[in-house]
Amino acid sequence: MKKIRGTDFVMYLVSDLARAASFYRDVLGLAQEVYSEEGKWAEYDCGNITLALKGGEKLPEVIAGGRIALAVDDIHAAHEEMKKRGVRVVSEPHDYSVCWAMEILDPDGNLVILHKRADGTFGPESHSG
Repeated sequence: MKKIRGTDFVMYLVSDLARAASFYRDVLGLAQEVYSEEGKWAEYDCGNITLALKGGEKLPEVIAGGRIALAVDDIHAAHEEMKKRGVRVVSEPHDYSVCWAMEILDPDGNLVILHKRADGTFGPESHSG
């Protein structure tokens, strides 16, 4: 390994792949690129990165792992939609001056951040924030 070239994917462990796949595909609206019940694997196009799910895992009661921040156009509309869909909202939209963010949980308790930068950019287009 000479140097890290970039990030290929972010992965969440999930107990029930079909249930988690439905959440990311149908509730969050991510484009599902791969789904294999046999391989216990699913992948979603998040624009500038892939989110992978590894199914069939026995998970702890509280997940203290990593997070993914998904850029949205309208944080307040996203908040209303998540509430309407019965998604577990951990934190309401909060203004951090450089961005707005809120936190939700997937069906297994993995934390997902919905995020909107103040300058409207997302992914590698921006400054740190």
